[in-house]
Amino acid sequence: CYRDEDLRADRQPEFTQIDMELSFVDVDDVIDVNERLLHKLFKEILNVEIPQPIPRMTWQEAMDRFGSDKPDMRFGFELKDISDIVKDCSFQVFSAPVAAGGSVRLINVEGGGEHFPRKKIDKLADFVKTYKAKGLAWTRLHEGSTTSSYAKFLTEEENKAILDRAGAKDGDLVLIVGDEKNTVVWAALGALRCEIAKQLGILDPKDFRFLWVTEFPMFEWSEEENRYMAMHHPFTAPMVEDEDKILTDKANCRARAYDIVLNGVELGGGSIRINTPEMQEKAFQALGISEEDIQERFGHLVNAFKFGAPPHGGLAFGFDRLCSLFGGSDSIRDYIAFPKNNAGRDVM
Repeated sequence: CYRDEDLRADRQPEFTQIDMELSFVDVDDVIDVNERLLHKLFKEILNVEIPQPIPRMTWQEAMDRFGSDKPDMRFGFELKDISDIVKDCSFQVFSAPVAAGGSVRLINVEGGGEHFPRKKIDKLADFVKTYKAKGLAWTRLHEGSTTSSYAKFLTEEENKAILDRAGAKDGDLVLIVGDEKNTVVWAALGALRCEIAKQLGILDPKDFRFLWVTEFPMFEWSEEENRYMAMHHPFTAPMVEDEDKILTDKANCRARAYDIVLNGVELGGGSIRINTPEMQEKAFQALGISEEDIQERFGHLVNAFKFGAPPHGGLAFGFDRLCSLFGGSDSIRDYIAFPKNNAGRDVM
């Protein structure tokens, strides 16, 4: 970069060629910048010190432990997989989902045996059905006695193994969902643990629990489209060690994508982007886009990459969500700048 006076005709700048390796932009670079931003914002606006570094968790671990890719970390009730315990049991409600490639999982609501009598448990069963679960099995341990919706169908050893896996003790409530689709089990139990926490009144709005969720799947299967689709978008770069899976093993191909989560809410998300024509074409091919369509719809991008594009990535915050958080509101409506009608009113 030269000043104007350096570019006079009688003063030609001297250029020196230097050999250097192309720098590699990775997830850590983006996370570092945004962590420091969040730390500054929360300290200056709310006088809250947030941890640095913010804890990280892979997408797979988040789903297995919390049933959600934006888990609320303020309480427990973590999911436990009991598929290995019930896969050979005589109770088809448990064994059939495992045989079909699904799973059976539970949450243990500590102290829930006292707060959730049978009528409330039945309402919880109705709740999980809204997430496509077929039902809710349960065991309630209260004042030294045990009642269960499924225990009579299992052996004494199987029942004990389930309660041991749950870590259940007197006063607890064990809730179980099984399905041939893991996505149904995750969604049902993930939502159920949050619903129970609300009913128990254990969520402190001033307890800020941040989490980075990383290594999202590159693709997800769409039942409606009957094909794999991009979980984020088709310009997200795969993880370096999974680049060879982008065409051959889509189900296990992970992306260099990440979300920042706070108390069960996604504050923002982003990714490292593809920046070579070869990888971009592979990503389009993996989504079933023909070579003709690639050129017609995205030719400008693929061709531009041939002239060189630097490694790049970033993150986009939900700015209205951040503002509503700082303002102490659960709704973003009052923090959206643009009116909904010409009278300046939000008619909703």
